Amino acid sequence: MATNTARREPYIGEKRNFKREGYGVYVYENQYFRYEGEWKNGKKHGHGKLLMKDGTYYEGQFVNGEINGHGFKYFSFSHCKYTGQFLDGEMHGYGVMQYKDGSIYEGHWHKNKKQGFGVLRTSSKAVYEGTFSGHQRNGEGSQTYDNGDRYEGYWVMDKRHGHGELYCADFSYYVGQFAEDMFHGEGKMQHASGMLYFGQWLHGFPSRLATKLKLIVEESPLVIRQGQPFKIAVKCLDDEDNEVEEDQGREIQVMAGFKYIPPKQGSVLFDMIEDVEEKPIPTPFGYEVVSYPLTDQLSEEEVTAEDDKGEKSARDDDGEGEGGDIAEAGEGEEEGGKEVTGLSMEDGTATDLMQPPEPAASPSQDPANTELATEGTGNPCAITPVETTPLPPPVSTRRTEGGYVEWNNLQLSPPPPLYRPFVALDEDKKSNKKLSLKDKFGEYVLMVQDVTNPPFLGTRLEPVFLMLKLKRPKKIIVKKPNGEDEGIEMEAEEDSFSD
Repeated sequence: MATNTARREPYIGEKRNFKREGYGVYVYENQYFRYEGEWKNGKKHGHGKLLMKDGTYYEGQFVNGEINGHGFKYFSFSHCKYTGQFLDGEMHGYGVMQYKDGSIYEGHWHKNKKQGFGVLRTSSKAVYEGTFSGHQRNGEGSQTYDNGDRYEGYWVMDKRHGHGELYCADFSYYVGQFAEDMFHGEGKMQHASGMLYFGQWLHGFPSRLATKLKLIVEESPLVIRQGQPFKIAVKCLDDEDNEVEEDQGREIQVMAGFKYIPPKQGSVLFDMIEDVEEKPIPTPFGYEVVSYPLTDQLSEEEVTAEDDKGEKSARDDDGEGEGGDIAEAGEGEEEGGKEVTGLSMEDGTATDLMQPPEPAASPSQDPANTELATEGTGNPCAITPVETTPLPPPVSTRRTEGGYVEWNNLQLSPPPPLYRPFVALDEDKKSNKKLSLKDKFGEYVLMVQDVTNPPFLGTRLEPVFLMLKLKRPKKIIVKKPNGEDEGIEMEAEEDSFSD
């Protein structure tokens, strides 16, 4: 019995001389491809559309059965869209590719790969303009990044390699050699912080990189005298303790601190400073400190006063005054082994600096007795301001030159009114009248830290600390013929110039 089977014609369209000619639709035997368009001599020729079963399709020019010329292709798997030149079914020549993530490449292609000059925009700000090879950035080109950085130079296999210039959004820039996307070789960096490095780079870092600071002083702990300037120096060293002379422009700050004494709950200051107290700074000495005024600038009045004071002392030493013999007290105490290491303590009590000025003596009071009483209760280690004056400016930061920086005129300033650590000590005085002087050793600390901003290559050097040991100020006592002490240094100076 004959079976009638309906066979579907694969081609529906125009024909000429039994050949497909003109417009027609052809479904391939595997049912995967479908062509709609123009035919000539039985071949796809002219404008047409080739569809695939997965959703991918091409629409454009066909020549002698092949995809050639200008066309558009949609990739269903990657959702990419290409518009441009084709050769034998491949993207070849000039074209524009739109990617799913919004990136756009506009330039030359070679056998389905980016090749030659092109522009790749991966975002509204990130743009590469230059040469490609094998689908990668290769050769000379410039890249702008999302963060505003811009690189101009050479590329190898999609990485910065060779000579290039990197200009950062924070105004840092690097000019020199790159390798594998890192600074490598001879190069110069001008950092946004003001630091400058010129020399060899290895894998993104200077070949000679400072990793720590070293504080240079005459002795440790540093012994200073109240009111007298002292000097320090700082060097930048590497891990092998070698000086890094290439370190230029690193910003270094020096500051002083005093041992932090937490306010006791229920004390006078507790409620007042609980919310505004500055954060204590940890030290390697087992306690924390809070900042203490340090300056390297003296006002003209202070300098003049110091000069006058020195001249008077010299005249007193030569016996020009009429006040009799002058004996120095305090130096003998030091030689006897008693050291005072705090500016504000005598017999463990807080300095008078934090107290309001004493009321003026009444006419019935004996001035001499008042002076003697003041001398007996005053703190020889405290800076006692004669009158209320503005605090001197703090020490300015300085920048390294050849990995080195120094300060030659540092001085501890008088504390501000109601300096909290001294007030806390004053309260301890009331509860404990026998605080040891030796317990106050090292309460003053000198701190040196790297404050380069922004940090060079994202890292700051660790701070260094040094204990300060303070000598008692010289106390000059005027001996009258009757053997009575007239007063301390200021009174002695006045008497030595009296008529």
